[in-house]
Amino acid sequence: MLSVVIPCHNHGQYIREALQSLDSQTFKDFETLIVDDGSDDKHTLEVIENLRSEGIRVLQQKKSNVATALNNGISVARGKYICCFAADDKLEPTYFEKCLCLLESNPGLAFAYSLVRTFGDENRIWITEPFDLRMLLEYNHICATAVLRKSAWEKVGGFDTLLNGYEDWDFWIKAGEAGFRGALIPEILFNYRRHGITLNRQSDRKPQRLIERIRDNHHNLYSHPEQIKKIQDSYRDITIPLPFLNISLKEQYGDSKKTTIVIIASLQNAKLAGLRLREISSARPDDLRLIVLSTDLASYENDESFRSVSDQMYILPRFLGSHCWLSFAVNLIKTRAAKFVIMSDSRLAHEWTAALSTETSARIVGFLDEIKCTS
Repeated sequence: MLSVVIPCHNHGQYIREALQSLDSQTFKDFETLIVDDGSDDKHTLEVIENLRSEGIRVLQQKKSNVATALNNGISVARGKYICCFAADDKLEPTYFEKCLCLLESNPGLAFAYSLVRTFGDENRIWITEPFDLRMLLEYNHICATAVLRKSAWEKVGGFDTLLNGYEDWDFWIKAGEAGFRGALIPEILFNYRRHGITLNRQSDRKPQRLIERIRDNHHNLYSHPEQIKKIQDSYRDITIPLPFLNISLKEQYGDSKKTTIVIIASLQNAKLAGLRLREISSARPDDLRLIVLSTDLASYENDESFRSVSDQMYILPRFLGSHCWLSFAVNLIKTRAAKFVIMSDSRLAHEWTAALSTETSARIVGFLDEIKCTS
């Protein structure tokens, strides 16, 4: 389903950490392709050769730039979707799954991305913004690690190889100009490492030359911004009857030996729910996995009540339309081979009980506020 293309130039000290974050993804149906962009660091070359011997696909090219490395990698990638991932960054475990669920459930979208946390020399939250072509002409508000339909990359002709920086910004404008649009998942799922003189910092030192190139590439759109309304009027959300059909196999999520419990919880009273979950967590054996699902659009402060219990949280309004929520819950329970479902005592939970009992083999054992946890 997905190809992860990793351009790498002398980042051998970080790449295994980046790959470890890929290994931790809940969605496993992806290939990894490293494009060595003329590395001349001995340690990096050794690491890349070791990775090749471990079965990871490696392309090697003479030193060029990120745009060329990405185009070369994507051109031979086998996935329906592409994720361009830097060799020194990291992803949160549910990033691929949430992006793919959003894109599979709405063919009217071409790419999906999340909020960003920087780490390393700088620690802050980059609030990426919902896709807006007019705003994109002024500044880039989309992270480079978006999950993209390969067909969109093919349609617009890939990245501009004459840009030695800001190639992702130029690409998003090109995609938007062609009528493709993306969607933001308002959750921190991408971790961007800041260290030394990164490529972005190099680009920021020569912004005017790069911006002039971007404006030349899209002269018609910059000269006639009124065209944006026509493009926006062409946007269509598309609903399909079986939104998760292509991502519904257990094998696509790995073979976990842990017993899985899915907890469908309200976050409105997060402290109480979090307390209940911590009771379950403290009493659980090591071979138990808890997954939290909620239909509440809660704040990140409420999230924290659950994160100490599970690194797999699915706040459905952040990445899915409401018409897909029940289908997602069914797919989640089936693909994780969940043994039990604990429901919060909410109207929606009661409405879902019959469907979950009919469509899955999981046992619904009760409601969260009624559970008594004992060791």
